Amino acid sequence: MAHNDTQHIAEITSNEKNEQQATQQQLADANKKIADLKLQIAWLERSYE
Repeated sequence: MAHNDTQHIAEITSNEKNEQQATQQQLADANKKIADLKLQIAWLERSYE
């Protein structure tokens, strides 16, 4: 029984780690998109000056 509990905890920990990595990747992707959009805005603003 204790082995099953340990294995279950290990699986939960692994799933949480995978979810955290996925969240971090989404955040990195969002930050890249934000930087790209800021650059596009800067170029649009330059054309109006």
